[in-house]
Amino acid sequence: MDQYKDSEQGLTPENRVDQVLGEQGLFASQLSRFRPRQQQIELAAGILRSLDDKQDLLAEAGTGIGKTFAYLVAVILTGQRAIISTGTKTLQDQLFERDIPEVLNIMGVSLRVRLLKGRSNYLCLYRYHKSRFTPLAKVAENKPLFKEMDIWVNKTERGELSELSLVPSNTSLYFNVTSTPENCLGIDCDHYTECFVYKARRKAMNADLLVVNHHLLFADMALKSGGFGEVLPEVDVVVMDESHQIPEIAGRFFSQTFSSRQCQELLRDLAEEASGESGATAAIADQMQWLERALRDCFMHLHDLPAKGNMQQLQQQPRVYEMLELLQSSLQDMEQAAAVIAVQSSGLESCYARISALLALLDDMLRAEDSEAIYWYETRQRYFSLNKSPLDIATPLSEFRAGLDMSWVLTSATLTVNRKFTHYQQQTGFDQAHTLLLDSPFDYQKQALLLLPQGLPEPNDYAFNRAMFEYMLPLIESVSGGVFFLFTSHRSLQQAAEFFSDRLQRPLFIQGTRERNQMLREFRESGCGVLLGAASFWEGVDVAGENLSCVIIDRLPFAHPDDPILQARINHIKDNGGNPFFDYQIPRAAISLKQGAGRLIRGESDRGLLVIADPRMISKGYGRIFRNSLPPMPVTRSVDEAMAFISDNC
Repeated sequence: MDQYKDSEQGLTPENRVDQVLGEQGLFASQLSRFRPRQQQIELAAGILRSLDDKQDLLAEAGTGIGKTFAYLVAVILTGQRAIISTGTKTLQDQLFERDIPEVLNIMGVSLRVRLLKGRSNYLCLYRYHKSRFTPLAKVAENKPLFKEMDIWVNKTERGELSELSLVPSNTSLYFNVTSTPENCLGIDCDHYTECFVYKARRKAMNADLLVVNHHLLFADMALKSGGFGEVLPEVDVVVMDESHQIPEIAGRFFSQTFSSRQCQELLRDLAEEASGESGATAAIADQMQWLERALRDCFMHLHDLPAKGNMQQLQQQPRVYEMLELLQSSLQDMEQAAAVIAVQSSGLESCYARISALLALLDDMLRAEDSEAIYWYETRQRYFSLNKSPLDIATPLSEFRAGLDMSWVLTSATLTVNRKFTHYQQQTGFDQAHTLLLDSPFDYQKQALLLLPQGLPEPNDYAFNRAMFEYMLPLIESVSGGVFFLFTSHRSLQQAAEFFSDRLQRPLFIQGTRERNQMLREFRESGCGVLLGAASFWEGVDVAGENLSCVIIDRLPFAHPDDPILQARINHIKDNGGNPFFDYQIPRAAISLKQGAGRLIRGESDRGLLVIADPRMISKGYGRIFRNSLPPMPVTRSVDEAMAFISDNC
């Protein structure tokens, strides 16, 4: 990767980047759709300077800057080995299949580029061959899937299940033909040399550019706190796109979980492995029944409690805690029985190790003694879990980075609050990183208008939703294109669906009524639809042009106060002399608001209205923080002015 490095000695980062992204640069001369942007050049130069100096960089790059080309060009110019991490597998595929090849072609560079995903994306040959002889393969709806896999498995090179046309990710078959870190047999597997996961990992080890996603990156960090270990190679730089997601994703992967699902998967695998060994099934049959019964009893008692809560609440419920201790006892009995048969096969030995690991987890959950962690439970319709999450991720992240000689570049359109990086730096431990704030090249003064309605009740008023819906109805009918109506709760979304279903004269799309991508496609095709969406539509959704002319947000997106993780972090901040509302809750909500508002203007010719219905944007002093965190667009309180801005009816 030294093609550029040697020939550009003495040039400034800006000069080097300008040769590629400037008005007379390679991109302008070879890519007809490319338009040079000063902000993109500044971003690439800032990244290049940080990499040359081996410094970490936090860069907020507003929508439309073209940050993907910026960081790819900067990395290639340095000649450094890099991991590029994205927020989703879709973006990962886009980088690998489209963006990186295009940049390399324009710059005339040849690099070893590799793609690596988590193990659940790859067929497990061991589990696939075993599943072909189970009742699962005889189910009528699965027969076509197995038939397709039987042909595909002898042709595929990568073994990614996404290559199959008939295997959706929500089928029981999918979970039976992929592996997890817990049930993988590793080098003891008969198919180890052919394993698609390990083939992909071996190829990744010699990559100049390795494309991963945040989930895989943090899963590896959690497993190998001293370095990337055997999954990801050592590199010079890690670039994390959409890095506003880091606090949530890192918190998940630095957490530990004991769940009923893990126990049920263990029982299933144990039964399958024992069935192939003489006397093994009889040796564990009673213990398996006791464990299944203990799981059912725990679920019945937990299901009567609130859906989420901290472990102290469980400890105050003697009967529930007694059921968990009986579950612990059943696991101990299972461990003793499995120890006798573990020597009969690698599969049984793996199951025995999983039982021991689950026992250690459950013991930790019931003791709840780690003062730096949050212990909490969660119940769903057919599932319960006990969880341990870090009070903050800054410490484990900082400890992980301290052992590595590499630079980190974190970029997103939403890292700052009130145009400051302070909150994000405190959350992630990047206190010493350089920062770079670049506004969007879009002309928000002409392209957008922010409406802050007058006369609506406070959001905690019972009458708020009805008054808001009635206020929005004529406004929505005046919009010339599509409308996103974004909600902070599913309850409000359902109330909106009931209100608007028989009142709107345009297509209505309601989250949960059909598959997400299908609904988005139909929304775009309608040209004038109204989409009611909650959390998953606040980010990662790109609808350009008149297909989306208005975004309405019902409330400021504060996290639910009953969430046990939020409550524990609030208490932690209080105990350390901080103000949790201003130090944590407002910044977190401001970043979420920026994400939702960012759906509106996605191109230079876009024009649209942003409506934030929450009166606290004006009535509360902290409303200024939210307003200052948004792109600099004109503000109005007049619905007539807003309707004039979007005057033509659909």
